[in-house]
Amino acid sequence: MEIKPIKKKKEPNYPTLEFYVKNPEMLSRNIPESWMKNKYVATSIAAFILCGSPDSSGKTVTAAIEIIDKLNSDNATNESNTNMNDSIKVAPIFAHGDGSGSTGCVVMSPPVFISEDEARSIIFETLAKENIHFDTTNCPTLKFKAPPLANDCLKKEEKMAIKTDVEIKMDGFNADYNIGIQFMSSDDFHKFRIEDGCFSSASHYDTKTAAELLRAELKKKGILNAAVFYDPLPSIDYGKSKDWRKCQKIAKEEAKELLLMQVNEFIQWIRKEKIIEQ
Repeated sequence: MEIKPIKKKKEPNYPTLEFYVKNPEMLSRNIPESWMKNKYVATSIAAFILCGSPDSSGKTVTAAIEIIDKLNSDNATNESNTNMNDSIKVAPIFAHGDGSGSTGCVVMSPPVFISEDEARSIIFETLAKENIHFDTTNCPTLKFKAPPLANDCLKKEEKMAIKTDVEIKMDGFNADYNIGIQFMSSDDFHKFRIEDGCFSSASHYDTKTAAELLRAELKKKGILNAAVFYDPLPSIDYGKSKDWRKCQKIAKEEAKELLLMQVNEFIQWIRKEKIIEQ
């Protein structure tokens, strides 16, 4: 390939540095949010507008002031939120069990489910031993948007690109410690769906991911200390016994043990975080 000099320079199709210098208001009003969240970047852009423009017209000063005002406003909001959320602590998801499984169609090793009553007994009776008791009637309700995890006709990437309205009333609340408890059951998982008119002969469950989404929402709202547990969903291994009922019983006991491990880790966590007195 022969290298030849350019005879005529083409003008770029995107705004140039010179354009923004001459039109500072265009820059100040089109700054990405991620830039505004960085005080060093935002301050540098304001300085560029003030010092980089060849004139001292009112629009130059106004553009710089717009950036500074927005930066100060964002910082004040962030500081307020930080102060408000400093005392609020949401427990991590204590991973015991995959929380994933499928039923129907040709599934050979379906998961075993823990009912909400069984789960509440395990959770609340274990916490009662630590003298932490919960009201199961007057509990906070969370409304938020999340991917429709329960829509079996959608591919994973399609689910993550869509949001649906989810409403979950927490299973228990302790006013003394401002602690909310939620067990992500298979029924709760079905709340993560949209009406798409599609029916599948197989159903997939992912209670752990649903629990992680709820936990993220609790951290975002920052209104109460909380823990989210999930149905471990161990698979039934029909090779462990010729009696299929016994195989289901073994899997159910495993599921309960995994949930109990989640609760015990939570107890260790609230002691470490000094939410309760040891």
